[in-house]
Amino acid sequence: MSPLEMETSAIVLDCRDYGESDKIVTFLCPKAGRLSGLAKGAKRSKRRFVNKLELFSLLHLTYSLPRHGELAFIAAAELQASFLSLRHSVGLYNAATVIRECTLMGTSEKERSEKAFEILLWALRALDRKQPSHTVVILFLIRFFEYIGYRPDLLHCHHCGRSTATERTSEFNYMTGCLICEACSRHSLQTTVPLSLGTIKLLANAQSQPLERLHRLQFSLRAREESLNMLHHFGRQLFQRDIHSWKALLDPEGAGLKARYS
Repeated sequence: MSPLEMETSAIVLDCRDYGESDKIVTFLCPKAGRLSGLAKGAKRSKRRFVNKLELFSLLHLTYSLPRHGELAFIAAAELQASFLSLRHSVGLYNAATVIRECTLMGTSEKERSEKAFEILLWALRALDRKQPSHTVVILFLIRFFEYIGYRPDLLHCHHCGRSTATERTSEFNYMTGCLICEACSRHSLQTTVPLSLGTIKLLANAQSQPLERLHRLQFSLRAREESLNMLHHFGRQLFQRDIHSWKALLDPEGAGLKARYS
């Protein structure tokens, strides 16, 4: 390996044609962060890149950074996991697409992001094991928002400071990322969504559990509805744009979920 070359684990977030034979690929790496690189000859490659640059693939990447310019040069890529289940199920693929879109919007080029990489890899593995897709999206987002600096406060009322642990229902203000208790809810704006106590406890538990235990959390239909509604509104507020893949997420598996997320 050249002294200028580096190696890293990487997850493919985007891949598009560039010219007649090349591809530009966007990855998430634990230390290099989000990285875009040029894979020369990838469209014609029969060995170096064939079947390795598919969306969501986990790779061992060898690359170098030029002194000038934004694009890295991708020297080699070894496939570590392709997560084939995602390509054989519309529901799993749609969930992975929401996770991918949020990752692209919530990360920055060449900004170190070990925790974001860890939760992304956890989510893809969970989907590949065919765990409930909506639950995986919920668990990914509640941790991802924290890792990019926007942890929702699910313990106290933003107005009075009281614990919400005994409130049957609270309002989540997606503008501030905080709860509003029942007593203070009459002062709330039109930027809140309701959360039941059971849903709040599940989401708070998801914030504190180690990644290897997240799969133990079980969400009822009501908890999934409320959590997805809250996270969708919160995500749109954070990113200041719509999450285009969200409608597809609710389509095949989510036929029973209410159309309150648009």
